[in-house]
Amino acid sequence: MTTAVLHAPRDLRIEQRPIPAPSEGEVLVRILSVGVCGSDVHYYEHGRIGDYVVQRPLVLGHESSGRIVDVGEGVSPGRVGERVATTSDSTARLQSMERWRSSSP
Repeated sequence: MTTAVLHAPRDLRIEQRPIPAPSEGEVLVRILSVGVCGSDVHYYEHGRIGDYVVQRPLVLGHESSGRIVDVGEGVSPGRVGERVATTSDSTARLQSMERWRSSSP
């Protein structure tokens, strides 16, 4: 997959990374669009936000949308093809949403 990786302030590189397999309770999303937010700009310009300092390569673009293309164990295969939006805390929300869906009539 193609990623935008920040190595240092103003050192943004486009890199190829392996596509991960979803673990139990996870989904794999093919990203179709990504927003650039203020934190991405801060990381790029300054290499930090407040106390958080980029100390190793950081993949930017945590606000994105796409389609689920694979699911891990415990996730309904019916989710494949579903459109989703993500943020940096999406893992917890997707797990919560899956629990809500499985408990709904």
